[in-house]
Amino acid sequence: MITKNQQRAIELMFEGNLSQNEISAQIKIHPTTLSRWKRDKDFIEAMRKYTDETIARSTPKAMSTMLKLLNARSELVRYNAAKDLLDRAGFIPTQKQEVNASINPIQIVDDVPAKSDSDG
Repeated sequence: MITKNQQRAIELMFEGNLSQNEISAQIKIHPTTLSRWKRDKDFIEAMRKYTDETIARSTPKAMSTMLKLLNARSELVRYNAAKDLLDRAGFIPTQKQEVNASINPIQIVDDVPAKSDSDG
């Protein structure tokens, strides 16, 4: 079980805008306390759960935005949106592979006898 301060620290860490010192100042703890919390198994589990839940809530909106971008005016925006959606769906573009085969040049052999005057 984590405290309200620990939960707030997790929320601030997830936002990614503040340093560890700034987070510590906002929740009025010493920076070493936050460092200690970050090694605590309950804190780590709460952080993982918060991250998973936040991403799960955000995914439908993000997918909706990507789908809308498929109708953008810019061809580059449409391409990037389509590529991102396909990448996330697991479609991997065909990769060109180098062929390291030794190729022998074609040799033309002239085995037709030359025409003689008597062949006529």
